[in-house]
Parts: sequence; structure tokens; C-alpha cells
Amino acid sequence: MDLHLLNKEQKLAVEHQNGPLLVLSGAGTGKTRVLTSRFVFIVKNLKIDFNRIIAVTFTNKAANEIKERVNKELQHNIDSPWIGTFHSIFAKFLRKHSQLVKLKYNFNILDVDDQKKLLKQVIEFCKINNDINESIYLNEIQNLKDQKILPNEKLKISKYSSIESLSEVYELYQERLLEINGVDFGDILLHSYQILSNNEELRNTYLSYIDHILIDEFQDTNLIQYDLIKLLLNNKKNLFCVGDDDQSIYAWRGAKIENIINFPNEFACPVVRLTKNYRSNSAILEAASSIISNNKNRLGKELISFNNKIPDQKINLKSFYSQEEESLWVADSISRKFNENNTFGVLVRLTAQMRSIEDKFIKFALPYEIVGGPRFFERKEIKDVLSYLKLANSNEDDLAFERIINLPRRGIGEQSLKIIIDNARSNRISFIKSLEVLIDGNKLSPSLISKTKPFLDIIKKTKDLINKTSLEDLGIFVIEESGYLKMLENEKNRLKKIENESKIDNLKELVNALAEFENLDEFLEHVGLVNENQKKIHNNSIKLMTLHAAKGLEFDHVYLPGWEEGVFPSSRALEQNTSKSLEEERRLAYVGITRAKYDLNLSYASSRFTYGINNYSLPSRFLSEINNIEIESNNLISNKSSESRNKISLSNTTALTPGKKRMMEFLNKHKK
Repeated sequence: MDLHLLNKEQKLAVEHQNGPLLVLSGAGTGKTRVLTSRFVFIVKNLKIDFNRIIAVTFTNKAANEIKERVNKELQHNIDSPWIGTFHSIFAKFLRKHSQLVKLKYNFNILDVDDQKKLLKQVIEFCKINNDINESIYLNEIQNLKDQKILPNEKLKISKYSSIESLSEVYELYQERLLEINGVDFGDILLHSYQILSNNEELRNTYLSYIDHILIDEFQDTNLIQYDLIKLLLNNKKNLFCVGDDDQSIYAWRGAKIENIINFPNEFACPVVRLTKNYRSNSAILEAASSIISNNKNRLGKELISFNNKIPDQKINLKSFYSQEEESLWVADSISRKFNENNTFGVLVRLTAQMRSIEDKFIKFALPYEIVGGPRFFERKEIKDVLSYLKLANSNEDDLAFERIINLPRRGIGEQSLKIIIDNARSNRISFIKSLEVLIDGNKLSPSLISKTKPFLDIIKKTKDLINKTSLEDLGIFVIEESGYLKMLENEKNRLKKIENESKIDNLKELVNALAEFENLDEFLEHVGLVNENQKKIHNNSIKLMTLHAAKGLEFDHVYLPGWEEGVFPSSRALEQNTSKSLEEERRLAYVGITRAKYDLNLSYASSRFTYGINNYSLPSRFLSEINNIEIESNNLISNKSSESRNKISLSNTTALTPGKKRMMEFLNKHKK
């Protein structure tokens, strides 16, 4: 191992002898090299068997990278069960001790679809009659497991969740899992925690065996992950944690920034700060530092550019009247710089921002791919609403019928659908025509007629409106009158509700897309061509993604559009009106900026047309926090007072939108 290749701080961390240590590793400071070098140092210099070292990562890719680097350094094939993600490590642990939680060694790990099927059986058995589906229960149960809350802890469950029947469903779900010798992902950690907590002799065996524990991305650990690690920590406390509190951006899925913030005091240990950045130029790092320095809840560090090969370049800031102008500029700017040797990343705060950018990339014939999720027109909520439009446009679209007949849920089960489909095939008619025939002939039960008739009415009204109103208003009508918007808004699960807010934004952006076309046929043809275009693969495609998906990546050229109040920081964070939510948004800004090597492009739009309303916004407060940095700009960002920075252009969500008002006036006018 060539320790001379490490800088002073990296070497100090790697050569740490014993006891706990926190390595505060800023963006681009070589944390993977430190982690792998530390592993090799423990084996070579501290003479510890590699099987007695736990190395925890957050992705299989990172785990494999550590194994490859360590294999190369040690010239030995490291095939340790203790190197991997939390779930991969503790799945092996659980198999070894499965009988202690009444499981057999060959238990099955259920995927999400199987978990939902099992929960559906449980809900039906409990005869729970409400509109909460198995997906909501599943999310709530997984959250409870992450918080180490067991089925019999009913008081804790009631404090954590507003779903009355959750404890009953949770308890029966766990019983059924044991009966079928199965576990879900939450069980892997929860069962392992119970085994170590309730079996002192076994735990002591592990405490005497495990010598060192290494944790990557420590800022992303949640409650049960951190507590599990502490159960395996012996009196030597050889815990080596690498992370960056300034890149803690996953609180919404359970990560606790307190784990890394409190670590130095909890263990009374030293902190090694890695501040030499080998990725970005000075202007980029100074911008990132000036923004993140406004956060109070951080351990603190200042990054220094340490790569002479990276050219200095001013940060580019652009302002535009609309998001369409902004998207056009992003595509045009990239097309002028694009070549096979450069990498490009376009990072957005909201997935809804992607639609306009995708559209411009296609028009400029630029190769691109979405990282960490489907493309805009492939998203479930978009395909659902498009199915309403397709079915209204063509009653022969049986695929669209099948997709939405029970979406939102109308209580139309598989057997009821089978009656409709069998009748359609027997008479060689479309599914929707089959339903009409069965209703007219009174061949369905009164209950099923009452459930399906409102669906037929929505399709008929939509069909009638196609040539009588704008596509924008048609989209609003379908989204609202179908009950789809209400379904998303009424979500009771906390984490699911956050996800649904993003889906609602996407539906509003769909309305924007509809507004750009004269007729429905033209729009649906456009969607088909876009989806076909997306199948083409390019070696050096532009990467379009959310800021959350960008963590750990780097690009020569980075574009950060949508830097205005209500978009970034997001309206949800501003509505929460807490320093905690705003600080997480600021950490997202830090992550986004530090993805850039030398070319950073910030932009914002002063107006965004959303769901029939033109919303006017102020530039993001984060722009005014970039101090003493020379910015190449076509406008001036001045330091605004805190009062003006906090003003946000928000529409009155309780009132009818202009599009909805026009629609209701039209419907009243044409009532029979």
C-alpha cells in the first residue's frame, strides 16, 4: 500500500491506531480511497484478519469497489460476508441465526409485489373497510421497523401513525410472514437487532470476534442501522466512520443527521477533516462553501481546490422570463459544448422540471437519459392520466381501459373485470362497449353497476369535451373529475405523501405539456414519438436527474435550473417553516454545486406557468448567499433583505383554478 499517495489528512485517518474516529470527508476529497486504504492498513499494519472487519456501504456498487480495490492491494481474493450493504450483511447474519426469531434457514426475502399481495390478504381477512390500500400499510410498517417499533407496541404505533387499524394489520402481517417462512427488507434489520439484543451470549461471541467496523456514507444511516452497529461494537470501540454532514439529504426516508453530528461527543473521539478537493475549481468550491456556511447544524469545514489540471472558470448565472425559455437555453448551451469527451449533468429539484428540458433535448437531437427514475411520459401518474385521454379519444383502447377501470379504486375486482373482458371477446367488441352493453342489459349486479357507471360518465364527458375546449382545460378536467388528484392529496402515509406531492407536480406539468398542442391526436402522437426516441442508447448521453439522485456523481459541465423561491428551496420546505427543512434544502444546493468539475451553470425563471396559473417568483435565496464570488451573468443578483427573500409567489390552492372555473362554466352551460 502506497501511503505516500495519500495527502496529510488522508494519511492521518488511515493510520489511526485504535478507538473511534470520524472522518469528515467533503465532496471530491477521496473518501473511497481513504476507506479502502484503511481496510488494507488494518490487515497489513495492525495484523487483523480481514474476516474480523465489518465494512458497510450503502450500495452494492460501492461494496464491490471496496472489494476490488482491497483485492488489488492485498493481492488476495477478499470474499468476506462482512463487506456489503446493511441488508446484504445482516441477511447472512439472519440466515445463520434464523431459528432465534422462529424462522427456518431457507427463509424467503419477499419483494415489494409479494409484500403487497400478502398485505392485501391480511387487510381482507381483517375486514377493514376503508380507502387505505396495501401500499400505504406497507410504507407505514416499513417505517415502524426502521424505528424499531414492534407489532405489540400499540401505544408507540398510535403515536407514530394516524391509521387506526395499523397495529392490527402489522401484527397479523408479521404472523403471516412467519407462517410462510418469509421476511421483508425491514425484517432483515429488525430481526437481526432483536437477535443481538435478546441473546447476550451470542452477542458476546460476536463482540469478541469483530475487531473493527468501517462505515461509509455515515450521514445516511437511520436509527436501526446505527443501533445495530453499536450492538456489535466491543469495548475497544474501533469504529471508523466516513461521511459528510453537508451531504445529508435523505431525512425524508429516515436518515438521521444527528448520528454524524453527535458522533464526536458521543464517543469523545477526534475528527479528521478531508478538505483537499480533487474535483472542482476554486470558484465552484467557494460558492458551495458560502452557501453551506449559512447552516447552523453542521460540524464545519472549508474545501480547497487541489487539482491543477482543472481550469478556472467563472460560474455562469442566467435569468429568464419563463421555464420554457430556461429549458431552451439549457439545450442550446449544451448543444454548443457537446462532444464525446465531455460529461454533462442537468440536476433539478423537482421531477416536474424534467418534462420541458426533455422536450428541448429531443428537439435539439441531443442524446440523454434519466438517472434514478423513468422519463416523464413513462411515469405511472402520467401514464394513468394519459390512459383516460386515450380511452376518451379512442374507445377501442382496451389497454387504457384495463389500466384505469379501477384507478382510483372503485371496488372493481379481478372477477368483475373478467366478466367485462369475457363478454367483449365473445362479442368481438371493445372492453368499454362491453361494459355499456352489460349495464344496458342489466346483466351486472346493482353494486357493480353503481361502481362502473361513474367511470363511464367521466369517459363520455371527456370525449364530448375533446373538440370543445382547450387541451389544457381537458387535462385539468380529467385530473380532477376522475378523482385522481383527490386520491394523491388524501394520502395518509407521511413518506408516501411526500412522494405524491412530486406526482401532483408532474400532473401539473402534464397540463403545461398539453397546453402546447392544438389537438389531442397531435399530442398523443408526440408522446408516442418521444417514447420511441427514448429507446435509443448513446455512449455519452447527457444525464438528467434530481439533485437527490446526483449524490456521488461528477460531471465536467453541470446545469442547475429552477433556482427560485418555491422551486429551490421547494415550497414544501418553505411551508414547513423550520430551520431543519431549510438546512436540508441548502445541503441539496451544496451537493448540486459540488458535482461540477469546472463549468457550473445556474439559472432561474421569473415566472412558471402551472396548472392554468402564471406564478411569479423571486430568485432563490441561495443565490444571494453566494458571497464575494465573481459570477458571469446576464443580470444582477443583489443582496435582498430577509423580508423580500422570504416572499414566495404561491397560488391560492383552496380556490378553483382558472382552468377549472372555465370547465365548470362550460359543463353548466351544456347540461342537458
